[in-house]
Amino acid sequence: MPVDPYAVMNALLRAEAAREQVHAADRTAPARESGEPAPRPESEPHLGDHPSPR
Repeated sequence: MPVDPYAVMNALLRAEAAREQVHAADRTAPARESGEPAPRPESEPHLGDHPSPR
């Protein structure tokens, strides 16, 4: 059964967008009970940031 590359890419893009929404919600969430803010990673790897296997 052939796989539609557009459907695969669309699913990957939707998953990444949903992940970014979750991280944005984490950054805007109120401070934890300990009084410390939630950790905020400076940068996170995205789908295109890995080196190509050659």
